[in-house]
Amino acid sequence: MCGFCRSDSLTTWRVPAFFDYEKLAHAIATREWSYRLLLWISRSLESGLLQPSRAGRHYSGAEAAALWIESNLRFIPAELRPPPDELEEFTAFFSTYLTSSFDVVVEQPDPCGGIRVIGYCDCQVCRRIQNASHLRAKRVYARDKRRAALLMAECLTLMAMAHKIETTDERIENLLSHPSTRQQAAFLAFGHWLVRRLSGDSDGPAVLALWRMIAWDPRGGMRRGFVLGLGHFRSAERALLASLRKE
Repeated sequence: MCGFCRSDSLTTWRVPAFFDYEKLAHAIATREWSYRLLLWISRSLESGLLQPSRAGRHYSGAEAAALWIESNLRFIPAELRPPPDELEEFTAFFSTYLTSSFDVVVEQPDPCGGIRVIGYCDCQVCRRIQNASHLRAKRVYARDKRRAALLMAECLTLMAMAHKIETTDERIENLLSHPSTRQQAAFLAFGHWLVRRLSGDSDGPAVLALWRMIAWDPRGGMRRGFVLGLGHFRSAERALLASLRKE
């Protein structure tokens, strides 16, 4: 478990069938860790110390993130460095955090005084790292919201199956039509994908759409004082189980 996780918060909860709460706590902490590292990168680029990746080609976003961290490890503050035994999961998650959440709005000059140097990587992860101070949150479109609804329906179905509850597509759609239950289902799906992102899996902007369902005020912007924690997922799972079990 990473240093940002609080193991004491796990001992008072009997782990239900749907979530591995220890893994979920690690994923929540890794998300916060990714945010802090990206913030540090955006503030440090002007120093000229950070180096772009020299790999000509990466086979995955996680590989790109891992090579960049290895190249710049001596500059990264100790509290932001992933331990060696957590590097694989961290870089997998960090790569999805960059590509699923942000777009580059202003391209920085190429390395070495604006001259394109053969061998520097221009993959989606490296481009975002190199332009970390010029990123903006992705826009969420109607298609992303529709995809997010499908992810919620899939997770509700998985929960019902895990608890041996018979349900129908109509019942799932009915649950998602109610604002309170819809937000609970958004927590369920977002938590499911948080854990999957530790392996480098993501569903792109649809996951960002889930985040905004749970963390944003309907009028726009983050809900004041909102801090993501295990309690949100516990409450959502309890409420959804009760709803699924209603005849």
